Parts: sequence; structure tokens; C-alpha cells
Amino acid sequence: MTAFDSQGEFSAAEWQRYQRHIQLGDFSVAGQRALKQSKVLIVGVGGLGCPAAQYLAAAGVGHLTLVDGDRISLSNLQRQILFTEQDIGQLKSTVAAARLLELNSAITIHAVEQPLTENNAGQLIACHDLVIDCTDNFHTRYLLNDLCHDNKKPWIYSSVLGFSGQLAMFVPGGACFRCLFPEVSEVPDCNQAGVLGVVPGMLGVLQALEAIKYIARLPGVIANQLAQVNALDFRFKTFNLKTSPGCLLCQGDAGPDNFRKDYQPVCSRPDAVDRGLGPAEFIARINQPGIRLIDVRSQVEHQAFNIGGEVIPVDDLIAAGLPSALDSDAQYLLYCQSGLRSSKAVSYMQSQGVDGVWSLSGGIAALLESSDDLQ
Repeated sequence: MTAFDSQGEFSAAEWQRYQRHIQLGDFSVAGQRALKQSKVLIVGVGGLGCPAAQYLAAAGVGHLTLVDGDRISLSNLQRQILFTEQDIGQLKSTVAAARLLELNSAITIHAVEQPLTENNAGQLIACHDLVIDCTDNFHTRYLLNDLCHDNKKPWIYSSVLGFSGQLAMFVPGGACFRCLFPEVSEVPDCNQAGVLGVVPGMLGVLQALEAIKYIARLPGVIANQLAQVNALDFRFKTFNLKTSPGCLLCQGDAGPDNFRKDYQPVCSRPDAVDRGLGPAEFIARINQPGIRLIDVRSQVEHQAFNIGGEVIPVDDLIAAGLPSALDSDAQYLLYCQSGLRSSKAVSYMQSQGVDGVWSLSGGIAALLESSDDLQ
């Protein structure tokens, strides 16, 4: 019980908590009020989502919804700063929500313990004021883009790779993600190309910054602009985005129902052949007669850590073609870091008539997480 009762829209504790915001001339009470009344949807609680959610919770966004169906793994801790070693194996959205409530108990946080899909995306987007994309794949981004366009909701995109990243805010009436990326691109993710842990942290903070600026109606929001950041030489570049005359979504010639094929990775589509093996089955097959074990990562990755076999990077395998690189009559087990490159190699080999080929589902990451005895 305080020595006085607050009669305003902010409690005494809230007023004290946010006073540095309120003292800003361009921000003031109106900006803090707008944050308190806002509802923000964060899709993905990883390297981008952790810092974005942390700063938005600290800033006083009244309602945060965290969407993520993944569980915390050891490899996440290099960049996903809301989590600790004791959290490994737990759901990211649940742990993050609990941590953020410890930071600010005056706000509401809802954890959605499943990935964003066609089944839940429409309802989630419709009941929020702003959407922040903290995912790592194009398929979810197209789903977000199309449904945000359909619901006239702004959303903030960001992606990171290696030492660089980019972000943009797409607002109703302006250019959309399809104007920038008309077709699904096969861009390597962090599991394939790696990322310096602090880089997604930097981009996630910038997403939070743009969200706060937009909600509080501060100047300088990067609406309809693409910002690119290179962390090594600390260069920032911005490019104006314009609506593409060839964008079927912006021109009103198509909607979400017309783009459903873009919302699923190739490996999960109905016509895809499942050639993935779980860690236990994969290991059991390695020593069987006639098996060739192939690491489709780079030689450098193989030298750092491997589970045996020969090295044929996926791009080299495809460039060399068959049968010069491989024997179409042999049996093959392929692996990589996350299972993406090995799945790509399996698809290629199948298209070339190789039937006896399988991929390690989830890659080395899944293998390590499934076995405490593997060193």
C-alpha cells in the first residue's frame, strides 16, 4: 500500500517507471499512453525476438503476444539472451513470457506455444495493432505479409546473416514484402551460414525502436524503407521502397488464398517425398553394408565437428552432377547442421534417379540434443 492513491491513468509505480520517457518533449504522456494501450504480436522468440520483446516490455507496451513453438537448445544461447542453460528443453514462448513478466508485471503477456500457421495467423493478426516478424524463413514472412495486407496492419520485418542484417516496416497503403521479394528465395539461414550473436540482438533492438516510434507517433519511422546494417564496418544504408506494378497483392489481383503454396516449405508440401531419418535410426544405419555417409557442409565445418563420412558440400554435389560425383546404385546417408542442406541434396539426388538416399532430420543439432553420450 502506497502513501497515496494515484488518481491518473498511470499508477504511481508506472509513473516512476516511465518518467524518463515522459520527460521527452516529443514523447511525453501521450506517447506512453499509446504504448500502454497498444497490442503487439511478436512472431518468433529467437535472436531477434528476445531483444525486441525485452525492450518492448520494458517500454510499457500494454499487451505482448509471443508466438513460438520451438524449444530452447544449447545452440540458441549464443544469441537468445532471455534464456539460460537451465531453460534448455523448455518452450521458448513460455520461458520468455515468464522472464518478461519479471521485468514488468504491469503489462499483459500471452504465450502461444505453437508456430504461426494458416490456422492461427489470421485471428492473431486481426486482434493486434502491430506485428513484428522475428522469424528466420521466407514462408512465414509471406504469410505475415499477405494477412497483414488483408487486415490493414503494419508489420516490421528483419533478417540477419553472418555479420549483417536488414529491416523494413510495411504499412497499409505502401509497398509490401512481395514488392521487395516477388518470389520465394532460397537464402541460407543462420544454421547454414552462421551469425555473430550480437547482430540479431542489434536488429531486434532496432525493431523495438521502430515499433515504439510508430506507436508513439515519433518522427523518423522507416515506413516504406529498407535499412541495411553491416556490423563489421558499421555501415547503415537505407533504400526507399515503392509499390511494384507487378505485385498481384498490391494491385488487388490476388489475395492470401492465391498464395497458399508460399506458406509451406517444399519439404512439407503434400507432394514432397519424406526421406528424413530421426537421429536414432540414422545412427543405426551408418554401419550397415553398402552405406556411404556424406557431410554436405563445408570442409571447415566438417573439421570443426563431424560424425564421420566424406565431405561433399551440397553446392559442389549439385554442380558436379551425377554420376560423376556419386554412384546411383549405392545407398547414401547425408547430414548437415540443421537438416536443410541435406534435404536439398536428397531432393536433387532423387531427381537424378538416386532412390537410396536419406537425410538426418534436424541435422547435427538434433543429433546432439538427442544423445548425452555423443562427444
